[in-house]
Amino acid sequence: MKRILFFLSVLYTQFATAQIGGSVSYDFLALPPSARIAALGGTNLTIVDHDPSVQLSNPAALNPAMNKMAMFGTGIYPGGIDFGNASYVRNFKIPGTFGFGLQYIAYGNFKETDDVANVIGSFTAGEMNAYAGYGYQFGKIFSVGANAKFVYSQLAHWSSVGMAGDLAVMVNDTAHHVTATIVAKNLGGQFKPYTKGVNEPIPFDLQAGLSFGFKQVPFRFHFTFHHLTTWDIRYDNPADQQTNLFLDSSQTKPKQYIADKLMRHIIIGIEINIKKIVRIDIAYNHLRQQELSLTTRRSIPGISFGLGLHIKQIDFTYALEPLPQGQVLNYLTLSINTGGFIKKKTVPKETRM
Repeated sequence: MKRILFFLSVLYTQFATAQIGGSVSYDFLALPPSARIAALGGTNLTIVDHDPSVQLSNPAALNPAMNKMAMFGTGIYPGGIDFGNASYVRNFKIPGTFGFGLQYIAYGNFKETDDVANVIGSFTAGEMNAYAGYGYQFGKIFSVGANAKFVYSQLAHWSSVGMAGDLAVMVNDTAHHVTATIVAKNLGGQFKPYTKGVNEPIPFDLQAGLSFGFKQVPFRFHFTFHHLTTWDIRYDNPADQQTNLFLDSSQTKPKQYIADKLMRHIIIGIEINIKKIVRIDIAYNHLRQQELSLTTRRSIPGISFGLGLHIKQIDFTYALEPLPQGQVLNYLTLSINTGGFIKKKTVPKETRM
């Protein structure tokens, strides 16, 4: 049980807010779907290339360059928790690009005890998201996209089934090296709740992204804005309360923390692309840094790193996110261009017209 509690505490502080953390189901939907996105702060909407893993972040980024790309990714979490994502993208004869995938998380096996700690059995916990998406480009710079998600969750003796959807619109101006997008994530809800008659919300999030680069410069800057429907996502910190010894009451400090409230909505990342072979990603997530920092020990939560390597039909990415107490979240992703391994048949010269 300690493993799942530790993971959920990390999950809530990284991808949810203190006000809503723990009040929604299917929080695993907010986990980064690939190592590259994890390296860029855990959430990124403005990657537009052949990488199929971006579908869960922004379905409007689905494009013909991803045709026949397959992706397999895993997250290595403390306590033996297993998280993974697999997807495949295909162009058909009709306009647009389709993507399909499966996202899952397995929390492991646990001992079941009664009220006095007697072991009476065991149980497992896990969740799954089967999804399909579509992206369509019209004109030179505009695109739209949508995802449909079928979610199943099994936590010990309780299970839940739900549906969710993503809607996205994007402007990708390659001539000026600017990309801007807005995505509404996880629109939907449960149609089979854990407890009959008690429907719980799912983690809806309105996000926006902006990235820009420069001609013949291998740097690209990414800015991601999340939880745009809620201004104050600060943790309700008891240290912000002052006790009046004479009146025996608590009073909130008058400080407004405007800069901190603003920065908690922003993830800043930079990607360095060296001759389209090596990628280096670095990002800063202020919300994560503020939620996970310890006053008693130095640590660098909020900073994430990634290294990608692209060789012919194969793309490999590794990312890490430092946590307090010496813990580290590791991500590995492998993308393969399956169409590149199929050799085109050549017609003998004597049979050519």
